[in-house]
Amino acid sequence: MRFGKGAVAVLAATMMAVVAQAAMADESGTFRSLRSYHHDYLTIDHGGRTFTGGVITGTGTVIESSGGPFMAGSNRYSECLVFSSSVDGTVSLLEAPCTDTDASGDILYSRAVREQGEVVAGGGGAGVWELLGGTGKYAGVTGTCSYDTEYLEDVLVTIADCTWSKA
Repeated sequence: MRFGKGAVAVLAATMMAVVAQAAMADESGTFRSLRSYHHDYLTIDHGGRTFTGGVITGTGTVIESSGGPFMAGSNRYSECLVFSSSVDGTVSLLEAPCTDTDASGDILYSRAVREQGEVVAGGGGAGVWELLGGTGKYAGVTGTCSYDTEYLEDVLVTIADCTWSKA
């Protein structure tokens, strides 16, 4: 069987489009994550405001994924510093930079921010989690997640729905 130059060109263009589409599929996506943390906070009253600071450590599991570096079933260990300011028990600003390490040793940097809720048992609230790149498979990854946190006694649980892309 013999192909003409036109048929070879069409075949080559089709193959290049398939390869490009596969590469693009790995360059963005979505995932849902469930995270559980132990918290160790210090809270002080300060002239009508309350300030809380401390650490949270725990694990995160990707429970749904469109693929890429955030594969369903993958786990990460998380360490975060938490800073918050509250008025009348309600968070006016909470910020938590985090470093997550997965089983292969790759690191993801992120930052959680919320402006509502509480940081005590029975509290919690919604916020935004920013994905800020990292090492290995997370190098160049950025994105945002909407999240909701619930505080239990000495533990907090967060579920996040995320959109990411890789530069």
